[in-house]
Amino acid sequence: MRLTITENERSLDVIVKPEQRIQEVYRILVENGCFAPLAPAIQLKIYSRRQTRYVNPMLTFRQGNIYEGDILNIS
Repeated sequence: MRLTITENERSLDVIVKPEQRIQEVYRILVENGCFAPLAPAIQLKIYSRRQTRYVNPMLTFRQGNIYEGDILNIS
């Protein structure tokens, strides 16, 4: 499924599997230089614009009810 992940003023469209953990996808993006590391995964704040609420980064996208087209703000 396709999502948009934003951090500060940087935005990136990614394709993920619903079974992937949110923090793992973010970690991979940081390791590949797409984003600068903000905080340890346990302190990540993931905000879903579609749901208008924060989502636990330890969950998979499916468990967090993150679906196609959602925009996730990372802080």
